[in-house]
Amino acid sequence: MNVLLVVDRDTLSESISVMAWTAEEDDPRLLESRQFRGEAALKVWLAGIATRYGRGNIRLNWTDALRDDARLAIVLKDTMGAIAPPA
Repeated sequence: MNVLLVVDRDTLSESISVMAWTAEEDDPRLLESRQFRGEAALKVWLAGIATRYGRGNIRLNWTDALRDDARLAIVLKDTMGAIAPPA
């Protein structure tokens, strides 16, 4: 199953929202939705997602805000590797 991750940090509360969707174009479905207070908990959850769905099946929706969030981009690159943007 192909999975699309949507990641966003709330600029006021600093909380991180993550949604995992099936990447089926005709009928996408929400698989999981979580909120995190910090990067450490996000890393643990992402490792579980990579194990559950297979790292090669996961894509990331790289928004401009996500690209500009250096701390979050580093966490995603370190945890998910192949889905990180090119350096």
